[in-house]
Amino acid sequence: MNRSKSRLLAFCLLALGAVSAMAQSWPPATVRIVVPYPPGTEPDVLARDLGNALSKQTGKAFVVDNRPGANSIVGTEVVTKGDADGSTLLMVDRLAVVTNPVLYAKMPYQWETALKPVSDLAGVNLFVGVREGLPVKNFAEFLQYAKTAPGGVNIGTGGNGHVNHIGMEMLKQAHGLNFSYVPYRGVAPAVLGLLSGEVDAVMAGGMVMQAHAKSGKIRLLAMGDTQRAMYLPDVPTLAEAGGKPGTIPSTVFALFAPSKVPDAVVTQINQAVAKVMDSSQVKGTYAVRGMDVATSTPQQTLASMKKDAVRYGKIIREAGIKLE
Repeated sequence: MNRSKSRLLAFCLLALGAVSAMAQSWPPATVRIVVPYPPGTEPDVLARDLGNALSKQTGKAFVVDNRPGANSIVGTEVVTKGDADGSTLLMVDRLAVVTNPVLYAKMPYQWETALKPVSDLAGVNLFVGVREGLPVKNFAEFLQYAKTAPGGVNIGTGGNGHVNHIGMEMLKQAHGLNFSYVPYRGVAPAVLGLLSGEVDAVMAGGMVMQAHAKSGKIRLLAMGDTQRAMYLPDVPTLAEAGGKPGTIPSTVFALFAPSKVPDAVVTQINQAVAKVMDSSQVKGTYAVRGMDVATSTPQQTLASMKKDAVRYGKIIREAGIKLE
């Protein structure tokens, strides 16, 4: 073997050894889970629960870093610049990841090359809720009202291009409704706008609306799953309520790593996460909060995202939704 081939072989063995050592050392002393949403939101709660469980499992520190802004782009960009040791992870609605390139003319990264999916974590069913004084008692009456009300119905969203904006646009296109959108800085402020009467309706997860629904301040008309939620059993599914199935999207929160993290490390993170999320205690806790545990392989998450990019990209283009 000549000298150049020997050097090449030595380099390859060194690189393989480094990857192996890195895989064996995860997690490092501290792992940061970036959440590109405000504290108290569903992904924030999910990230904190996951971090606490992983900390108990590994004996290492897991901290949540909230970086809201620009429909999750601010926090996501932070993660794309993370190190290759798996010390920086992203907890985000995977739908936002694939729709932002359609919504924004310029992006600071390309998610396909900047991120690696680790695993799906939890799905959140979305509900259509209306303000207490809106003159509708059920979803069928809401559809009729939204077709005939002078000036249409004011819809609160978590921001232009947010999943609840896209979801309401899906309902609008499918049922021929007349909506006017009022963007807020997040879902929680949109729900507050509903409570105060600033808007007529909001689509949001059950965690942020169930207390207000049980007190009668918000009337929930339909939810997107094919089965009723155990924590809100009186709310009919979209099909039961007379809507067109598939026109209320579901939100899936997933975990991502920077693309520079080796596949071996991503696999190790995936296995650690699956072990935590598979416990009956975690499943029960999330069920009460309106979240269904839904882990996956990195390949399954990527395949789902590619399908979502096609489906929801078409909806956004047809609606003409654009962001700066």
